[in-house]
Amino acid sequence: MPSRLAAALVLLAVGVSADLTSTYVAIGGGQYVEGSPVGSAFIAAFGLVPGMLLTKAAGMVLIGFPVAVAGGTRRLVATLMCAGVGLLSLATAARNVLLLAGLWP
Repeated sequence: MPSRLAAALVLLAVGVSADLTSTYVAIGGGQYVEGSPVGSAFIAAFGLVPGMLLTKAAGMVLIGFPVAVAGGTRRLVATLMCAGVGLLSLATAARNVLLLAGLWP
């Protein structure tokens, strides 16, 4: 049975890939609007892919820092960071798909 950290890493990879792909498709359709002010700033400053990856890194810090301060182990912090950003990325990808389908306002 794979470890939780391994599952979280897979979730992170799938989520980031889905987010990047759906963002490119949404931009091609002229429908994309960045929902995060931090993401908008990073994308404006560094370009699309680097800006999105920096946004993911900022999300990992935002998730991991409180857990680390509360005394979580390094493995727990890494698992929560990867799983959290992976889930948020999947949610963003789903939003992009709904946006392209005309089901998102």
